[in-house]
Amino acid sequence: MPPSLQTPFLNYPTAVETNGQGTEFKYKSQYFPVLTGFKLNILSYIATSLSPVQSILWNAAESGTPAKLERKGVLKNVVPCFDPTVIPLVPRDSSLSAYDPFLHDANSTQSQFYSALDYVEAYKSRKTTPIKVVERILDILSTDSTKESYFISLVPRHILLAEAAKSTERYVLGTPLPLDGVPLAVKDEVDVKGLMKTFGLSLEQVKRRFKDGGEPSTYTSFCVQKLLDAGMLLLGKTNMHELGLDTTNDNPYWGTPCNPYNPNYYPGGSSGGSGASVGAGLVPIAVGADGGGSVRVPSAYNGAWGLKPSHGRVSTSPSPSFAPSVVVVGPIAATISDLEIAYHIMATPDTDGSLSGLFAPPRSLSLPAQKRIGIYNPWIDASEPKVKILFNSSLTLLKEKMGYQVEDITLPYLSENQIAHRLVIMSELTSILCSAGQDITGLAPHNRILASVASRTSSHDLISANRLRTQMMQHLSHLFTTYPGLIILSPTTPHPGVRIPSGAGLKGAYGLTDATNAVESMIYVFLANWTGCPSISVPCGYVDVHAGEMPVGLMGMSEWGSEDLLLRFGRDWDEIWSTQRRRGKGWVDVLNS
Repeated sequence: MPPSLQTPFLNYPTAVETNGQGTEFKYKSQYFPVLTGFKLNILSYIATSLSPVQSILWNAAESGTPAKLERKGVLKNVVPCFDPTVIPLVPRDSSLSAYDPFLHDANSTQSQFYSALDYVEAYKSRKTTPIKVVERILDILSTDSTKESYFISLVPRHILLAEAAKSTERYVLGTPLPLDGVPLAVKDEVDVKGLMKTFGLSLEQVKRRFKDGGEPSTYTSFCVQKLLDAGMLLLGKTNMHELGLDTTNDNPYWGTPCNPYNPNYYPGGSSGGSGASVGAGLVPIAVGADGGGSVRVPSAYNGAWGLKPSHGRVSTSPSPSFAPSVVVVGPIAATISDLEIAYHIMATPDTDGSLSGLFAPPRSLSLPAQKRIGIYNPWIDASEPKVKILFNSSLTLLKEKMGYQVEDITLPYLSENQIAHRLVIMSELTSILCSAGQDITGLAPHNRILASVASRTSSHDLISANRLRTQMMQHLSHLFTTYPGLIILSPTTPHPGVRIPSGAGLKGAYGLTDATNAVESMIYVFLANWTGCPSISVPCGYVDVHAGEMPVGLMGMSEWGSEDLLLRFGRDWDEIWSTQRRRGKGWVDVLNS
């Protein structure tokens, strides 16, 4: 049996009785066509100026669906859930170190990608030094045009070299920190002392919308500070989609990061700079933020590993959350060993008033012996054929080589829950950053449209959406109790990336609106954000696309607080598949210059 759960508003477990309603999964909604350039600017002007047009777009996105379910009686006696934090009731000891014991028995992989452990070994054996690695990275960033949009702000060269010199000296003295000199990148959404936070906005809007007026942050988020305490060398703050409101990372102000596997495709978002930095080999570990797949989508598109932790598990204190009921911070990594190390450091319990202080330290929960995978076939069938073929072959390997038992499960009202998630994340982001959609001046045209449409959402719609969330969490609890150790498996995305259309992906352009692809990109990833469960994305293959290939991701989701169960799954998959991974054409070697 899984550990008992602590939450103030849910009765666990409860299976959802659908009576045949809402069980068919669909996502091919009718949206406006893909628009870039001047046409997009015109549409944004019309949509933001005319209230009837906003209502038409709101209805076209089927935004009233949760309220319709409520009127049908589907949500009768269901209490709305406004915070999906669920904490396993087990003994907690905040004095335990999250990473020191782990590093002693962590193993690298046979991957072609350098792990943090490879950096440490290279430094200890004097094959290279942190100074040489930093100089190599700075040279690449200044000369390789495909990497110029990976970062919004870099640590000043003299400061970074000074920190690398300190790290090099510690290796000479034989007193290195656990991850001394290993390069790190952090999404611009997360605070780092001394560096400006833009949230992907233009500099003008940063100065206008944030009370610090675009000045460097005066503090570092808890989880990032833990990585720095372990000795990692921060390169800078990575590019992201403006306001985090899409999964492409098309940014007209800072440019769009180049996908290291195929420059004709987006790097994914909204943590696109972090995902591309890992996929390109600049760093083995990067920090992302995930409110609707923003760690896992760029991980899949860039051939990397990504982990979205349980809601509340990783502390970003004192940084505020701009979508507090769905967004969490998690690692994107080059290998499974990097993902484990980064998570165990970032998930150090923060006992200074943070929810993360209520969670047990990583590796403190026992894992079930039985390995179980849950499959909901109508959901899987939504994938493109090439992606589904890779998924099915991966499932076969997990069964035959690692002994996973497959359980057929149901996930009711998936389409309706995705609409509810979209309503909530849009409302939370625009409420905090855009005065509930009333202050859209200076945003890129596509976000002006989204923010103005989000402003049409009523309080009743939000309450209905959160009642639907409660119902889904109760159903998941029923599944996790019925099948201990269950991992719900799916592709990370239903397609192998999104191709950049003509006139998009450029610095100084208008941006891009592609609602259909945005919704499709999130059909699998949204559920973990919506319900607060942890989720992992692992690279599982490659698909031929326009002018090259793109990686494909495999995703697992498990019960609250069970990140180590997902990491065991990741190690199993790595044992099967690591030797088949290959670098993209944009990969660079920073250890052997």
